[in-house]
Amino acid sequence: MRILVSVGTHEQPFERLLDAVAATIDQRPQDEWIVQFGVGSWHVRTDRVTAADYLDADAMRDALEWSDLLVSQSSPGNVFGALAAGTWPLVLGRSHAAGEHVDDHQIRFARALQELGYATDVGSPDHLAELVAAESSSAPLDRAERTRTAARRARDNERAFRSDVWRVLRDRS
Repeated sequence: MRILVSVGTHEQPFERLLDAVAATIDQRPQDEWIVQFGVGSWHVRTDRVTAADYLDADAMRDALEWSDLLVSQSSPGNVFGALAAGTWPLVLGRSHAAGEHVDDHQIRFARALQELGYATDVGSPDHLAELVAAESSSAPLDRAERTRTAARRARDNERAFRSDVWRVLRDRS
């Protein structure tokens, strides 16, 4: 599989995710990886891994289109960008207790994304390798259909939201 990892641009490191990714890379020599590690540290050096602290918008879009799977912090931009590119997202919410964010909104968002069928909530870094293995062993056409369905629902919901916002704004004029 081709896997993109993104911790986003938040100013606090996300070492729990990066450590889980490093362990998963060790267990899966057949995969290729792009790892965007942000302010965190990254020490894995292998010809199967391309690593960068940040990706600009064009590089991120290209990486999403290249990848079969996104492993990411639980952020709307990454999740819905992945779905639009045809890539299924596995998300792990940043934790306040672990010093990764100001609160636990990403953990709640990850759960909601899974409940709504937009992503797989990793839940704990200890589950990452097994979830990547499960995605790898699933039929590519099944994953593609699941991704297309989620992307279509996301677009429909975005259109409805925009319509509602404009209606409210018109009604207040």
